[in-house]
Amino acid sequence: MKEAEDCMSIDEIRDCIDKVDYHIIEAFGKRMEYVREIVKFKNNAEGIVAKDRQLRVFQKRREWAQEFGLNPDLFEEMYKLLVNWNVQKELEIFRNNEKENSNQI
Repeated sequence: MKEAEDCMSIDEIRDCIDKVDYHIIEAFGKRMEYVREIVKFKNNAEGIVAKDRQLRVFQKRREWAQEFGLNPDLFEEMYKLLVNWNVQKELEIFRNNEKENSNQI
């Protein structure tokens, strides 16, 4: 993929933006695979919510955003939305696993 400054037209830039967006979404898909798997290592709902971990994640994402000249407030909000959704998904998986295990007893 070309560097942004090497693009010669709006269509070329849009094509590159689409490719970057595809890779971003692909990476979020990979991230979600890990979210599904991490439930195996958590023993309770409190461990899933992991407020201390969330705070560290948000702070680190703010730092990374600043490193790349991006708005840290925006990326913190984006990650809050993402992590909250992931926590709900983890809780759902955890509860389903608990039900399955109690039905096997």
